[in-house]
Amino acid sequence: MRMHGGDVWQVAEELGIEASELLDFSANINPRGLPPRAAETLAHYAANTRLLSMYPDPSARRLRMALGRKVGVPSEAIVVGPGAEALLNPALRSNPAQRAMVPIPAFSEYRRVCAQERIEFVPFLLDRAKCFRLPVDDVCRSIAGGQFEVIFLNNPHNPSGALLDASEVRRILDAARATRAMVLLDEAFIDYVPQATLAIDAAARPGLVVIRSLTKFYGCPALRAGYLIAHPDTARRIASFLPAWPITQLAIDAFAEAVEDREYTEVTLRDNTMEREALTQLLQGLGLLVFPSAANYLLFELTPGMSTASELCSRMIRRRILVRNCDSYEGLAPGRYVRVAVRSASENLRLIQALSEELEER
Repeated sequence: MRMHGGDVWQVAEELGIEASELLDFSANINPRGLPPRAAETLAHYAANTRLLSMYPDPSARRLRMALGRKVGVPSEAIVVGPGAEALLNPALRSNPAQRAMVPIPAFSEYRRVCAQERIEFVPFLLDRAKCFRLPVDDVCRSIAGGQFEVIFLNNPHNPSGALLDASEVRRILDAARATRAMVLLDEAFIDYVPQATLAIDAAARPGLVVIRSLTKFYGCPALRAGYLIAHPDTARRIASFLPAWPITQLAIDAFAEAVEDREYTEVTLRDNTMEREALTQLLQGLGLLVFPSAANYLLFELTPGMSTASELCSRMIRRRILVRNCDSYEGLAPGRYVRVAVRSASENLRLIQALSEELEER
């Protein structure tokens, strides 16, 4: 069974409550929710039976055009799919490979898709003492001598939130190009640090595929949509592995509105930065080791004498709060790590109060 955050339905069923009664810090979703214009568009479609009777645009052209304007690439370089995770397999199929280098800890789906595509998963262990930040020189040396056809990168890193500058990622790209390896760059949380994206590089440079989420930053994972950016020739190959209608018209039009809402973006970035700093200090005040993050989540380590991550998460559920047990992250010591989303000030305070009481009781 896969272990991810955000499984509010199962927890709610076990507690005998509505899913809406849970406060979810286990999934890194923008607490502002869907931008207003996007929500209006979604409501309009949902209420119009004529629109619902029509098939969606298979090319998602309106959304690709809006995304192209947002990130500064031609729409032909963009492929839209039913979530960022769902684009991993098509991207790998476009470039048959035998070995993949994957820095760990990492999103568990990387290992799963490698297994599905019969690609050997070769872990590159990140150092806790360096806050799980990718050591660029070491990675480049490993690429040069490793005979890899695929290099997975994750920026900002999940689960730590550690960030590489765009120039550092380009050094890794150069090393991969020298060995003709494809770089699969997961930028699921790059909207929180847009200056670090390599979207423009991906559109112009064969051998680089950037995968990005839509639902996390725009607060609506129920709509299931993501996209990737690649050289147009690569994009066409990847698109050929997707279903004929990858996402619904509701998602196409709602996200086309969302990505052009600049005010929403500006307010989200401002609020996330402020609340992330405040939440970091509050968690540190509880005696927790909090790792530096550039995203909308924080990884912390439980100190000796505290509960295990599993015990703490279970007790928080009884308080109707979900936090992410990181035991499923390969490369993290079991029982020691928990990840929490950055939410609103009032919600963050409710989290801290509950954590404080649980840690004191222990």
